[in-house]
Amino acid sequence: MTPFFLACLVAAATPAEPPRDKLRFGFDYRWWGRNVQYTGAPSMTDVSVGPLPTGATFDIQWFPAAYFVDDARADLGLAVRADLAAVFTLRAGDSNFQATAARMRTALMFRIPFHHVEPSVQAGFQAFDATTSLFATDGTPRPRIPNVSLAGPRLGLGLRLLEFWRITFDVGVGASLLVATGQIGSAAYFPGAKGNAIDGNLGLAFRTWPFLDVRIGVDVTVHSLALAAGVSATDAYYGFSVGLVFKGVPLPGE
Repeated sequence: MTPFFLACLVAAATPAEPPRDKLRFGFDYRWWGRNVQYTGAPSMTDVSVGPLPTGATFDIQWFPAAYFVDDARADLGLAVRADLAAVFTLRAGDSNFQATAARMRTALMFRIPFHHVEPSVQAGFQAFDATTSLFATDGTPRPRIPNVSLAGPRLGLGLRLLEFWRITFDVGVGASLLVATGQIGSAAYFPGAKGNAIDGNLGLAFRTWPFLDVRIGVDVTVHSLALAAGVSATDAYYGFSVGLVFKGVPLPGE
């Protein structure tokens, strides 16, 4: 089978340009992890958790005008993503502590649909919260592991490659300026702490029905913190997810 014949086969099997989605609602089961490393702060406790199969993700992209018009207004949408690890065990020293982690991302987005390619831009806000109980299950006081609430405005870029043999690829990158740091930026730890974050994600979805995809994906967010003169930290949050993407039941004639 020659390369030319294979190329012709792929071209013939590629479907026509898919219609614009009006809704994408994803629910994923998520394996996630977190890694916190300090530089220049020997009194602080580094943290390494996971990957743990205890997370859930909701991911919504909604284009309300697409129900009524078929022009650029149909490409302006709302995006919401929420990750939650409700309760997990964090090991510090010889003790186990109860902890939680969550990330929320909201944005306005605009997509630019081309034939099988859909770039997009997002402008919004991102927040990551992680808490650790004050005492371990054996009563040991928590070491110097501050709770964090890392939040700030975010700008993101995305790209989707649409419907090749029922498969859609998506990739995205983003950057945030942290305007809040939570307890780690308080007088008890490092007042005036500041920083930024970068994030990226990669996914592959397989269409089962016109309104339902099965998707796998990986993502990572790295927060970089300047805590004091000569003191810094990185807080990385990452995951692997498997789930479903519901795209709305097509109306008659669509």
